[in-house]
Amino acid sequence: MSKFIDDHQKLEIKPRHMDFPFGSLKKVKFFDNNIYKSAFMVGMSAGFPVGEGEFLASVRNYRDQVTSPNLKKQVKGFIGQEGHHSHQHIKINEELDRLGYNTKKIDRSFRKTNEKYIVPRSNKFRLAHTVCYEHLTGIMGEFALDQPKLLEGMEDPFKDLMLWHCVEEVEHKSVAYDVYMETVGDLKYLHRVMMLTITLLSFRLTKYMFSMAFTSKNWASLKDLSGFISWMFGKGGMWRSLRKPFMEFFKEGFHPWADGGLEFIEKWERELARPEQNKSTKEYRLANPS
Repeated sequence: MSKFIDDHQKLEIKPRHMDFPFGSLKKVKFFDNNIYKSAFMVGMSAGFPVGEGEFLASVRNYRDQVTSPNLKKQVKGFIGQEGHHSHQHIKINEELDRLGYNTKKIDRSFRKTNEKYIVPRSNKFRLAHTVCYEHLTGIMGEFALDQPKLLEGMEDPFKDLMLWHCVEEVEHKSVAYDVYMETVGDLKYLHRVMMLTITLLSFRLTKYMFSMAFTSKNWASLKDLSGFISWMFGKGGMWRSLRKPFMEFFKEGFHPWADGGLEFIEKWERELARPEQNKSTKEYRLANPS
């Protein structure tokens, strides 16, 4: 398979309507029996509904300026996928709260921050901000799909949610970028916004992780904290492994599909997807007779 999809805008982007058994989540430490790894994922999930709502709004601001017919179709698919992601994370956040977390606290805090510091900014900033986040979620999604050990030890409902989310992030990873390049095209500005975005994201995810960990009596575990640090920053760890694909963003000639990515979509469909969770499949209809 070619590493580059020459006409990437012909890739069909459609939301997969899923039904995950979130009610079967059992433990507060649902990820590798580690409170900090679990709390990190909770913090991410808690922030998704607000974040993805902003991504949709920022792209919609430029939707009427897009002239490419293929890109217009992809924008529609992007909106559908991101909207469904928000819906699923709202559902799992309710189950996480049942386990003892407080995702509503993060949702309220992030909503206030977004409405105070992001929404009032220019449409150009908001779209650039979305492009930066979409690059980060895209490379994180590819890493998770490529390295199954990343989510090893995670309870299946959360793991299945994240892998589905990852594959759709890879699928639409260039949409916001292509909209920006067609309608704005200011790369120097985009690079400056990325430096702000990665700094604030790192701070926010760390803050949310500790906030969620401290809702549990398990937080005072140096073993768990050490395990999280190794998972994140050790050899083969997520943040350490993402440094190279992150820096690609600043190189001349960068495009989200320049190094491929279709293979990760195919891998999920071939090895990781559970057809009985996809409402469009016969497996789902057999498992859920009306």
